[in-house]
Amino acid sequence: MNWRTIFNPFSKYNEKQLLLAGIIGLIITLGLCQLFGFQVDSIFHYRYTDEKTSIITSIGLSILSYAIPTVIFFILGKIYNKRTRLIDIINTVLISQIPGILIILLSEIPLVKSTMDSIAATAQKNPEGILAFDLITMCIYSFSLLILIVYGMTLFYNGFKTATNFKDWKQIVLFAFILLATCITSQFYTF
Repeated sequence: MNWRTIFNPFSKYNEKQLLLAGIIGLIITLGLCQLFGFQVDSIFHYRYTDEKTSIITSIGLSILSYAIPTVIFFILGKIYNKRTRLIDIINTVLISQIPGILIILLSEIPLVKSTMDSIAATAQKNPEGILAFDLITMCIYSFSLLILIVYGMTLFYNGFKTATNFKDWKQIVLFAFILLATCITSQFYTF
């Protein structure tokens, strides 16, 4: 395995292998979300669930969070290339969300949780009293999350590019705009 495969598995593996990996990633993500009280409310975004939310509702909303970008990017893919296949867009969405597994796990590290609690409590009373260690911990945590989100978006871009064979800079800009808009607006539909 080389760097090219890590950043663009769509060029090496067939659609069945990618779909299997994506479904396994989805099952793991949904399981971890249930275990730790999260819900997928958009691609590349998680939120804490309400205690009143049932498991079925939470899973349904999480799956809806995957379905919305699948439909949107399938339509965009068909506009870019009439031969775009639904399976390729499904794989793009599913595979790009696998780094989210690490995001969930990093969020549950006891040091990270206690640091977040400490900063929140101190910031309300005395913002100048936030410890340097807490700030450094949060910076490392935030930077790690940023790397994982960028990696997920890179997977999404490469998967969509492989599925549609788009190359024009205008198509790339439109893709980036729609990806950002989808990430933001999906959070409102699943809230």
